[in-house]
Amino acid sequence: MTVLTGQGERMRTLWHLSWPAIIEQVLGTMVSYVDAAMVGVLGAVGSAAVSVNSPPIWMLNGILAGVGVGYSVQVSNAVGADDPMRVQKIIRQAFFAALVCGLLACGLYEVLGGYLPRWLGAKPEVLPHAVHYIRIYCAVMPFNALLIVFSAVLRCMGNTKTPLLFNTAANLTNMLLNFFLIYPTREWGGITIPGAGWGVEGAALATAGSIVCAGSLAALAAFRQGRYATSLREGFYPDRAIVRRAFYLGLPSAMERAVVNLGQIAMTALVGHALTTAALAANNIATTAEGLCYLPAYGIGYAAIALVGQSVGAGSREDAKAYGDLTGLLGFFLCLVTGTALFVFATPLAALFNSDAQVVAEAALALRVVAFSEPFFALSIVLTNALRGADDVKFPMVVGLVCMWAVRVPLACLFVLRLGWGLSGVWCAMSLDLVCRGVLCGVRWRKGKWMNLSGLAA
Repeated sequence: MTVLTGQGERMRTLWHLSWPAIIEQVLGTMVSYVDAAMVGVLGAVGSAAVSVNSPPIWMLNGILAGVGVGYSVQVSNAVGADDPMRVQKIIRQAFFAALVCGLLACGLYEVLGGYLPRWLGAKPEVLPHAVHYIRIYCAVMPFNALLIVFSAVLRCMGNTKTPLLFNTAANLTNMLLNFFLIYPTREWGGITIPGAGWGVEGAALATAGSIVCAGSLAALAAFRQGRYATSLREGFYPDRAIVRRAFYLGLPSAMERAVVNLGQIAMTALVGHALTTAALAANNIATTAEGLCYLPAYGIGYAAIALVGQSVGAGSREDAKAYGDLTGLLGFFLCLVTGTALFVFATPLAALFNSDAQVVAEAALALRVVAFSEPFFALSIVLTNALRGADDVKFPMVVGLVCMWAVRVPLACLFVLRLGWGLSGVWCAMSLDLVCRGVLCGVRWRKGKWMNLSGLAA
């Protein structure tokens, strides 16, 4: 990695890595919007069957993302140190780790699939569809692990365009399969459109098919990455040093995501048990719509972990600090804009996904509540990635634990069960959680303890 000295050069490098990741997130969310709308046509039961499974799926994906952090940060350090042979070795190790973790996750969720939706409060009319959905989705978890891990690896190598291409192709495949698998055969403009009529189960099969496609392409792309191209024939027997460092870097990230997503599971259970099926459907719609707001932060966060990690590998404290500062500010102000738009267009956005007036009204109110916290959420997303790139991996885990279980969960229970605020109470608690995360991550980065942890202290 070339050490840069000018802010203009750094901004150009940052934008070069950020824009494909941002577009990837936007396109992926647009497709997920279409996905939610297509399921929403089935009514509140269809939306609720997908919604009730979201938190356990997020938790699993979060743990797999921790595996991705464990190997991708090592890749960014090796790229910064200009060590192609080490990059190749880490890629081979990452493939083995992704497959093992994906298979374990698949087995676990296939066993628990019959129980999770019931534990999360799925109503009797929702339960059968919810069980089928999670079992179909998790059957392809090894490919999902490859997708998550190697998307992270490619971005940390400085390649954000390739994940954009194959994730876009997979999302379009998902949307196309939805069209044929969710609905029955019907007439449209005098043309007979064939369809399986499988409803929620069809949506799950479409998603699974797209994951198989994207996961395979991600692994193939990483193994053919220019001067870092490698092959499994060169050996992928576990290297103790690489595996130990992967645990050091990835375990706190996985635990953070697990802790946060367990809290989200608790929130979904609260909505499912204490509120109506319409509220559960509105919660899913609001969650999907809110995703539009913080998409720029995830794209910038991918650039942050790559650029800070490469700067650490190159031994440049100046570049590492400058990239963390730039990415944090850019994420905050971009999401200030998107948060404002979310507040203004909350009702029409919610109406895209469901025709039930009560569901739309509850979802719109939730979106307006959370809009104020989006810039702080963006700051936490970006700086969490910057801290991980600088080896400060434990602090984000502590922040996730404290903000979720000392702020969001107890306040949500207070607002819903004691004060009777309904779904808006859940989202008020969530907003306070997100603001706390952003403030704490901002303070941590400014204090600079990460310089000691990454070996860049003066």
